[in-house]
Amino acid sequence: MTVQLRMNASELIRRAARPVGGTAQGGIARGTEILTARGPVRVEMLRPGDRVITRESGMRQIRAISPVEVPVLRVAPDSLGLARPERETVVAADQHLVLRDWRAGALFDAERALVPAARLQDGCQITAAGRGEVFRLDFGRPATIWANGLELPTGRTETGVIDDATA
Repeated sequence: MTVQLRMNASELIRRAARPVGGTAQGGIARGTEILTARGPVRVEMLRPGDRVITRESGMRQIRAISPVEVPVLRVAPDSLGLARPERETVVAADQHLVLRDWRAGALFDAERALVPAARLQDGCQITAAGRGEVFRLDFGRPATIWANGLELPTGRTETGVIDDATA
């Protein structure tokens, strides 16, 4: 089971936590290598019809690619584990990242956690980088892909996600 928070529902209600406003859609910046059927390919070189390796179902074809300008964060090499990411990676601030190591346990009391990059921003390993162009990949349904060694969920449109600033 993947969690997004450290507290259970009753604790969130007691603290009067509220849904996060807006919609999280994420995005991957130019230069990021995506694992595809023909090997690593920079996200800006991908086209509809290209086959990308997904965690859930092997290869999946890209239906559409949408470039957008949004607030972005830089994720330093090895900041989320060995070779996670393999090199500096820029993602949308609302891009969810998958944690599968001690960080998930320490921060969320879980084996793994799905967390917006902005919640992990620390000013050192994960830092604000202003606004930038990112690419949103559409596979027709949510999928988890590999980008510079990171597992990145795509196609998620999170609304009503509970967030508690005191967590």
